[in-house]
Formats: sequence, C-alpha cells, structure tokens
Amino acid sequence: MYVLLVFVLYVLIITVNLTLILTVIIENSLHEPMYIFLSNLCLNSLYGTVGFYPKFLLDLQSDTYTITYSWCLTQAYVIYSSVMCEITLLTVMSYDRYVAICRPLQYHSILTPHAVLKLLVVAWAYPLLAIATALVLTVRIPICGSHIRKLFCDNPSILKLGCSLATANQVWSMLHITAYCIQFVLILISYARIVRVCILSSEGRTKRVSA
Repeated sequence: MYVLLVFVLYVLIITVNLTLILTVIIENSLHEPMYIFLSNLCLNSLYGTVGFYPKFLLDLQSDTYTITYSWCLTQAYVIYSSVMCEITLLTVMSYDRYVAICRPLQYHSILTPHAVLKLLVVAWAYPLLAIATALVLTVRIPICGSHIRKLFCDNPSILKLGCSLATANQVWSMLHITAYCIQFVLILISYARIVRVCILSSEGRTKRVSA
C-alpha cells in the first residue's frame, strides 16, 4: 500500500514538472525570464526527487535498508545540491520580480537573454560546486560507524560516522549557511520593496480617483 502511494506521488511530481517545462519550451509567448526561471525550478525539482524517491521505493519493498558508502555520498550530494539550487533559483526569481515591478521600463534592458543565462549559470553552478566541496572534505575523514538513522543520507549524518573531528567541514558549513542566509535576506528585501511599490501605486490611484 505504502509503495503504491509513494510511487503515485513520484509519478505525479514527474508529470507535473515535465508538463510545466515542456509548456514553457513549446509556447513561444512563455519565453520570458520569469517562465525560464520557473522551468529551471521545475527541472531542479525533478533532479532532487531522483536522490530520494527511487531509493525510498526500494527500501519500502526490502527487509534490509542498506546503501553503499559511494551511493550514500551520491544521495547526499543530489539532495543537498537540489535544496541549495532551489534557494538560489528563488533568489534569482525574486530579483526578476523586483526589476519587473520596481523598474518596469528597464526590465528588458536589464534582464537580457545574456543576463538570464549568466544568472542561471550562477544559480546552478554555485550550489553544485559548494556541495561538491563539502563532500570532498567529508571523504577525507575515515569512517568508523555504519548506521544512519534517517530515511536518506545527508552530510551531517555521514560526518557522525567519522573517526575524527571535522573542523574543516564545520567551517565550510558555517560559510555556506551564512551565504544562504544572505540570499534569504535578499529575497525578503526584494519582496518588501515590491509590496511597498504596490502599496504606493494603489494609494496614488486612490488619490487620483478622489481628486
């Protein structure tokens, strides 16, 4: 029963995301920065589910829940990088909405196809390289344990199996967390300015009508 429910959910996620991606690709009117960023968000969702659902489905059908060290690292990489890519893509999307609403006359001159490409490269490359670096630091540490008490492998759980302190990993994690906290703040600032512009615009229309 659980296997069927998870399988249906996985197929639904794949279907919805693929439908959105193909719609953006096929429909010429949707070849705008906002929809391009949205389709990349859907693509990242597909990428992230690959790191969790296939192994989870196998575990539901098995009596033993084992995974090799290399596959554990791979799963941790896919899941973590997917989460980080989602944050960077949301940051890029918030910037796109900020320019569209707060600087509409300059929108197409700022978000040119070349600029959109550069934003997408950064949004994907930074998380993929950052998580790769974190796992490279993890691989250096000898493993003494073999039990991970989670549904999936993640970097902190792998580090707990290590035989020595992971000081370099902790420093890198703090830098990484700080960078994403800054992105979160940028998202909040972008939408705060959008709300402010919308409120001022609404007040302006009200005053014109009253006059």
